[in-house]
Amino acid sequence: MRAAPPRATARVYRILVIEDNLDQVHSLALLLKEMGHSVDYAINGYVALDVARRFKPDYVLLDLGLPGVTGYEICSQLRQDPELQSVKIIATTAYSEPEYRERARKVGFDDFWVKPIDPKVVYERFGDTK
Repeated sequence: MRAAPPRATARVYRILVIEDNLDQVHSLALLLKEMGHSVDYAINGYVALDVARRFKPDYVLLDLGLPGVTGYEICSQLRQDPELQSVKIIATTAYSEPEYRERARKVGFDDFWVKPIDPKVVYERFGDTK
């Protein structure tokens, strides 16, 4: 079954994708760009904060299982940065167990998406907002 084609949105968001799997980051970034959003990405936690500070996103889609610096640590650091405190942060992970969701909530994530991410979920969050 094919997903619905991307559609342009009434509201353009700045979305930062932080993901170490290149296929996943490129697929998600392409989908979001085709929907009309401005997208940037980082493939590890070491550069994620620098990219976030430069890009000033409205949303961050943040993989929990990054090598070196985890998504939990990055979320905590984003929440401590005065210029980035209000960004909406969505955890993206293959871990669906309740303890991962609870830990994500405690460090400041706004939402929790389990991979593989269904394009319908992306459309619902970032689709046409008229």
